[in-house]
Amino acid sequence: MLKPYQKAELAFDIIKEIGQDGRNSRTFVARDHQLNAEIVIKQIRKSTLDSPDEFFAESQALYASAHPNVVQVHYACYDADHIYVAMPFYRNGSAKDLITGCHMTVREIITLGSQILAGLHNIHSKGLVHFDVKPDNILLSSRQEALVSDFGQAKQMNYSGIAAQDRHYTPMIAPEALETDHFERTFDIYQVGLTLYRMCNGNEHFYAQMDKYGPPEAFDRAAFRFDVRNGKFPDRKSFAPHVPSTLRNVIKKCLETNPVNRYQSALDVANAIAGIDGACLDWRLVVHADRKVWTKASDETQYELTVNADGTTTCYKSVNGGKARRLGDACKDKITDKDLRKIFTDY
Repeated sequence: MLKPYQKAELAFDIIKEIGQDGRNSRTFVARDHQLNAEIVIKQIRKSTLDSPDEFFAESQALYASAHPNVVQVHYACYDADHIYVAMPFYRNGSAKDLITGCHMTVREIITLGSQILAGLHNIHSKGLVHFDVKPDNILLSSRQEALVSDFGQAKQMNYSGIAAQDRHYTPMIAPEALETDHFERTFDIYQVGLTLYRMCNGNEHFYAQMDKYGPPEAFDRAAFRFDVRNGKFPDRKSFAPHVPSTLRNVIKKCLETNPVNRYQSALDVANAIAGIDGACLDWRLVVHADRKVWTKASDETQYELTVNADGTTTCYKSVNGGKARRLGDACKDKITDKDLRKIFTDY
């Protein structure tokens, strides 16, 4: 009979801290001596976990959910005070980096969204609810593909498809969490909707809506909870003009306040966004202090549409790097969102 090792030693050097996930964990880039590689180490305080049964819950969930769109786990270990979960170091950052100070094209959103949903479908198929789907937790591989990460909140569903969770990240909380602590996988679908919403509109747009409830030390929790419960946060009518109605409608369905009215699986959402097509997919928005500029490159044709602070617009088209030609029907003294949506659809 083989005897288990009573003691095994691992050695790694901390290089830098890259995040604090709430109050119970910290994340570092480290040099692992055994692998001779830079990796990510998540350090979790044992004292924040309810029992020894939870010590390796996150690493076990990661291992069980192995998939091309789920972050890998190298190993897990512990010392007297902490649990350590070792993962690859993804140098391209997260989806949060893609939407902070810049905007994604609709094509990029659909591509990344499909990959997120593939990973989430796999997680759900293993009987887990993630409970923490957000741009920060969508890492990017070396090929810029989405990887669902951070299983610190993940819980196993029971035979009825229900998982218990009483800890939530406030900006991404689903309406049902204001009434109960038992959830179906539709909780994750709501957070997918919020993630896609933020990808469509940028982080600044999302957090500007959060700011109206006040700073953290004086946050109007009652008003926020009321708006989440009644579908007023985030504003379902407020989208960047180049986002097509088909994608808006998918997001709105994910964000239904009643879980029964949402898509019932990640696969359903993936199928819904897979069919989105049209000329609007490749417009990219850049926001300046005094204007918004959309650009698009289609084959050898380039477009540039500028909307100034006073509502006037200019639009130019060039072919093969030639002289830019003014598109008169897109140049207006006062433009509306409806006008913009038509331009993004027509060109």
